[in-house]
Amino acid sequence: MTPLEKIASHFTHEERAIQWLNQICSENEWVTLESQSKIDNDVDMVYYKIQLQGESRRRYRITGAVARGEGCLVSLLPEHIIGADEQADERDGMDAWCSLCLNPIGRGLELPLGDRLCSLLLALHNDLQLAKSIAIMDLFLAHDHNDHKWIIGYHSEGMYLSGENKELYDLVPEEIRHLNHHFSCIDGEIQLESLSEEDAQLLFDQEMRAATKEIRKKKQVEE
Repeated sequence: MTPLEKIASHFTHEERAIQWLNQICSENEWVTLESQSKIDNDVDMVYYKIQLQGESRRRYRITGAVARGEGCLVSLLPEHIIGADEQADERDGMDAWCSLCLNPIGRGLELPLGDRLCSLLLALHNDLQLAKSIAIMDLFLAHDHNDHKWIIGYHSEGMYLSGENKELYDLVPEEIRHLNHHFSCIDGEIQLESLSEEDAQLLFDQEMRAATKEIRKKKQVEE
């Protein structure tokens, strides 16, 4: 019994969800699951890591930590999702891996851990389809290995860039800096116009789709 199975066995609904997760991971070569137990301040915790490949051949990693709660597993950390171009290798360390803000919200957070992880890994495996409904995934897939070395992550309002100081920021390619600045300007416009959260996200998504289209068009020309 793995550490994740053991801690989930205290709750019937969590145990069944983890069994489903294990079944998916054991039956498919494109995904692996690891877990490790650790005691910190008398709290029994389990860290887990899922690694998988998407249909786009991009690689993804999902990590997190859970502990035993009153009637269910308690997530000590939100599921952390990172992705990398298939060209990234060990020589890059984590430089070419990007954080992807795809965590569930609302009622999705109430699902058993195994159910959340199953939904997440299946969605990431079908990343080409996922990109049709989530703009940041489309933008991530449009950028390649060389772009990802400068982009720390993607979120609902744009991107995080490496370069906490001006000298390092100046090394970031101009196109990426310009796009990041563009998203920042949109955020400023939204604040001035007092748009609703839904309308603001729609605006960001439209701008990301437009940027993605231009990125792909330019890369095709370069090829």
